Amino acid sequence: MLFAPGILYCRQQISFWRYKLMKLSMWMIANRLSSLDMELEISDNAPAILNSARRVYSTNCVHVYEEDSDAVCNGEGEIIRIHNMSSVQAFEIIQSVFDYFEDWSDLILGYIRQGNFQAVVDSCWRVFQNPLALFDANNKILGISSKYPADSLDSEWRHLYEYGYSSVHAVQQLRREFTNLDFEKHGTQPFEPRSHSLISYSGLSYCLYFNEIACGRLTLLSKDRPLNTGDYQLLEYLAIQLEPSLGQRFYKNELNTGNVFYNILMNRPYDDDELILQLDYHQWTKMDVYNIALIRLSGEEDTNSYKYEMNILFHNVSQQYPDCVVIRDTPNILILSNHDLSRDTFFQSSLEKLADRNPVRIGFALPCRGLRQGGYLYRQALSALYYGELSAPDKTFCFFYDYAMDYMLDSHSIEENFHACLPAIVDLWSSSRDYGNELLQTLKCYLECSCSVSKTSAAIYTHRNTILYRLKKIQELLKDDLNDIYVRDYCGLSIRVLELYEKKSNSKTISTDYESFLKKEK
Repeated sequence: MLFAPGILYCRQQISFWRYKLMKLSMWMIANRLSSLDMELEISDNAPAILNSARRVYSTNCVHVYEEDSDAVCNGEGEIIRIHNMSSVQAFEIIQSVFDYFEDWSDLILGYIRQGNFQAVVDSCWRVFQNPLALFDANNKILGISSKYPADSLDSEWRHLYEYGYSSVHAVQQLRREFTNLDFEKHGTQPFEPRSHSLISYSGLSYCLYFNEIACGRLTLLSKDRPLNTGDYQLLEYLAIQLEPSLGQRFYKNELNTGNVFYNILMNRPYDDDELILQLDYHQWTKMDVYNIALIRLSGEEDTNSYKYEMNILFHNVSQQYPDCVVIRDTPNILILSNHDLSRDTFFQSSLEKLADRNPVRIGFALPCRGLRQGGYLYRQALSALYYGELSAPDKTFCFFYDYAMDYMLDSHSIEENFHACLPAIVDLWSSSRDYGNELLQTLKCYLECSCSVSKTSAAIYTHRNTILYRLKKIQELLKDDLNDIYVRDYCGLSIRVLELYEKKSNSKTISTDYESFLKKEK
């Protein structure tokens, strides 16, 4: 619940800033006047509510007046005292600050409409007077402060200039050193790197969101001056202006923006170089064994309360599983990992605690070797939720394994059925094709012989002890009990599907599509 006020605050500020004149705080004004001889009496949480300068008091304005030989600038109780200056001079200076920020706001909005993100970043230097970098959702540089050459900061800054992406080591370092911070959370996160690290400067990181999906990041570093509340406020203002444009860019160009894992899971086009980079960030490989857990929040999706609860749930899950890829796809939250989530006891217990406190159902796909098959994983996890609701509506956990045969009977696609086969049987089938392994044929015969070792031995002319040894090896590979009738049926159906798949793949004389074959016969 601690995250909720921040969400509401951001939503209020979006409507407030995007459609009205830019409002300033006394910190923003003080940062522009840093070269003057002045004294500050400004609270850390001084809000951005000021419209202009005035010589007489007016609500939400900076009241400028003289006191002894100083000019006092009073913004709703927050004070900037400029020494040895008349109120007339101070008024002109303060009003010029308002004019400057208004011009700057118009300038960046124009650049954003043009999609010129490098110009946006460069125009921010006079505002922040510190290095700034803008990234897309895949850590690709969209704009980096040209005021600071490649060798002016640290090795990571140089890497950004040379390669246009964050380095894998820097991403891993941030995750390792700041385990208490959620850098995927919408909004600003301050960070202070340790000594002898790739990143030499502290700063602020702002994760940009559009339609509940992360679409970019702003990183402001504290190099030439310390950061203060005014920098937080300006960074948030800049982020709010950028989010709609970056969000639209996310949806318009699926190859180069957005989450590459999401594109794979949805069978959308993706950039292979982008995938390799993201795999490096997570220290995964293309041929790892992957799995998906799909969390579905119950409720009416169109209500504000549902969206609010979805937001909280998403950030709880993201915080809980930093080693996984967590993607929001309302009404679902996807968890992608390179290990079998359905058999991970720690993962299961933590999800049980999550389900105790949230009205959710959780679907698990079969493990699958190779990320390119991710689309099948996603549909399996969805199917687990569907068949689970039909068969056991009171259950929170729904495993595709338990409904795989229902799915295969329902499916009209040999490809879908192929990927729904028991993974251990697929591995046996693959090794049998590649290396002449006899385990699969032994299992097939054993099932056809009603699980009789003697009949199996006679059928394939193999000694009983050899059959027993092979069955032991098969049992170890399956990790399931062949005495269970469901396991035996699932194994048998998987073998039949794999044999049919191979015949159809190798056939050159008839159509591999059954409906097309029937039409041809007619």
